[in-house]
Amino acid sequence: MESFLPYRLIRATERLDMVFMRFCGPEDELSWSEWQVLWSLGDATITTAKAICGQSGLSKTKISRAVKVLEERSYLERKRDAHDRRFELLSLSPAGRARFSTFRQKAIEFQHRLEAIIDLPYLSALDTGLGGLEDLMAAGHFRHVPAVAEGSHA
Repeated sequence: MESFLPYRLIRATERLDMVFMRFCGPEDELSWSEWQVLWSLGDATITTAKAICGQSGLSKTKISRAVKVLEERSYLERKRDAHDRRFELLSLSPAGRARFSTFRQKAIEFQHRLEAIIDLPYLSALDTGLGGLEDLMAAGHFRHVPAVAEGSHA
């Protein structure tokens, strides 16, 4: 498992997320999916849970749960789409916009601290590698990874 790329990426993400949440303080403690929803709504004026799923790569179930928690915290508002009643339009409430603004500033500060800690060649290689993976995923290269036939080696 130590060399399995998805495991390594998830482990690194989880650890960085924990450090970032400690950096932000207890008032900003959010789950990964709540963070994704808040960030998506902060970047857009109005969006849908389906659009956030597509942007974040998280499941509809995780996004729905995060939306519920953020609504309970009074960070977001839901309204039915007048043109298609199957969809709810999501937006940040004034409290959510204030939380996002603080959260965004802390994210910028955290990024600067990471850049000061991580050597530039490592950071540059990581950024380039992640960008390449994101480009491949956006192009659909990982939608259907064929199984390797039994007895053959890749």
